[in-house]
This record gives sequence, C-alpha cells and structure tokens, in this order.
Amino acid sequence: MATGSAIIPVADGIAKVLSENHSALLVSSGRYFAASLLLLPIAFLRHGRSALPPRHRLKPHIVRTILMVMAMTLFYVSIVTIDLATAVAAFFIGPVVGSVAAVFMLGEKMTRDKLAALALGFVGAIIIARPGPAMSPGVLLALAAGVCYGFYLVSTRLASGETTPLQALVFQNVFGTILLLPQAVLTWSAPSGFDLILLLGMGAISLICHTLTINAFRHADATTLAPLSYVELITAATLGYVWFGQTPETNVWVGAAFVASAGLLLIFTRRRAAATA
Repeated sequence: MATGSAIIPVADGIAKVLSENHSALLVSSGRYFAASLLLLPIAFLRHGRSALPPRHRLKPHIVRTILMVMAMTLFYVSIVTIDLATAVAAFFIGPVVGSVAAVFMLGEKMTRDKLAALALGFVGAIIIARPGPAMSPGVLLALAAGVCYGFYLVSTRLASGETTPLQALVFQNVFGTILLLPQAVLTWSAPSGFDLILLLGMGAISLICHTLTINAFRHADATTLAPLSYVELITAATLGYVWFGQTPETNVWVGAAFVASAGLLLIFTRRRAAATA
C-alpha cells in the first residue's frame, strides 16, 4: 500500500509534463487508452469474456467509471496551474466526502466522529483554497476532483457485488477510454514518440498501483492500510520540488494537516468499532 501510494504521484508528474505541450483533456484520455492497451491482452488471455463484469452488474460500474473519469480529468486540469502537492492535498477531501456520502447512499449511521471529520475536512479545504482575490481556480478544480472521488469510493462499494477486482479494472479502463474519446478528438495534438512512451508509462504506473492496492487488501484490513495513502502527499511534494521547482505554501500544509486529521479520525473510528464488534 505504501509503495502504491508513493509511486502514483509519478503518473501525475508525467501528466503535468505532458500538459506543457498537450491539452490536459488529451492527456487524461491518453492515460486511459494506454492502460487499456496494456491491460486488455492480459485480461482476455487469462479470463476470456469473463474479464468483463456480468451484464446485470454494469449499471453501478458505469456510474463508478463516470465519477472516476471526472475526478481524474479535473485533477489533471488542476495541475496545469498549481503544484502537485497542493493538488493532492485538496484531492484528499475525497475520503471524507465518501464517508459522509455513505450515510445517504448506503444507509450508514451518521456519528459525531463523522460530523467532526466533515468539519475538519471542510476547514482544511477552506485553508487550502484560501478564498479571496488570490484564490486559484486550480485548487477549486482539485477540490472538485476530490468530491468526485469521494462519490466514486461509495459507488465502488455498490459495484463490488458479483464482480472481481480485475473485472472492475478492465471495465473502468475500457469504458473510460470510450467516454474520453470525444475530448481526445476535440483537443487532439500529435504526440511525439517520447510522449507516447510517457503515456504508456502513465498507464503502466496506474495498473501497477491498482494491483499493489488490491493485493494489499488481501493481506491487511482497511483501517491498517488507509493511513499509508498519505504517503502520496510526501511523494507529490518531493516530485513537485525536484521536477518543477515548486514548493507548496504554508497554508497548503496547514490545510493538508486538517484533511489528514479528518481521514485519520474516520480510520480510528472504524478500527475502534471493529474491535468492539
């Protein structure tokens, strides 16, 4: 889990590099296409037609994929104008949103801990966004990406029945490629040979991270693994400084601390509930 969280910002950094010469919308499309290109041959060789989810389970997977496509596209557009660490810090509002959304969508109970986490996450988002004349549209886009991701997490739970992780991954990438095809056509600019290598690298990193995460959950519970996702913020800040010479402002670190505290509160609440069950 730690390895997956550490390397996913590399794909984000590649997206930022590609966005210097191509539309972020095209980069988003290319990432899904590259992942599908790498994944489909392996999936169909191993599982044939069963590599896709059953037809009667497609609806939740469609919703799930739409939300993920929106989250990723908004995130990629955001990092054109803001540094990686700031974008990742804002994006981490997602798990908090997902926890609260589960109350309404999955019938889970609203607790004082969830309300406290929501408040902490909201304060953190405000500190990161820093409303006023200096507020960056890129931060708002990253926050919107995090909200979409939060609902994606809930929809993933709805889609999990009768579906294997591989089926979910195949459908997400194939349907995502189809959804993003129009924006690829509308924002097309011819990639160089090196750009194509970078796109394939993005797709490969994405698949590796998903595989690492899936296998992590086979060996440890969610409450143990979830805090390790915050390794991503450290890697994003490091890559942003090394690759682009960008250093997040103080308000980003303060806001990130609030958002991380909200996430950790939810994690420890679940762990405590599991221990008393």
